[in-house]
Amino acid sequence: MNRYLIGAVAWALLILILTLTPGKAVPDIGLFDYDKLGHAGIFMVQSYLIIMGLYKVNPLKGNRLKYALSGLVIVVLYGFAIEYAQSFIPDRGMELYDAIANIIGSFFGVTLFYLHNKLFEQ
Repeated sequence: MNRYLIGAVAWALLILILTLTPGKAVPDIGLFDYDKLGHAGIFMVQSYLIIMGLYKVNPLKGNRLKYALSGLVIVVLYGFAIEYAQSFIPDRGMELYDAIANIIGSFFGVTLFYLHNKLFEQ
């Protein structure tokens, strides 16, 4: 695995573990009282990490849009897959608004990628 994608894979595994834990086993620490903002933030980070990782693997072959779209599709599909998988977990369930928050967060990750590149990689 390319070193630039390690962070994206580690973050994806963390999301997987946290979202597929049975509902009653998840501690209520009050970190994400605003559930949808939590979803958006988590998927913003995931989107940014995967897009940046893909871009860093080979930044000279192709433009940023290709990496942004590829990463966005990967993260959106991942978010839907997790929401679907939650329907099989005790005390969890598939929620449309969670999926929408995941998508919105993914788009914020694309924005963060572009801002990072504009500021630091002229």
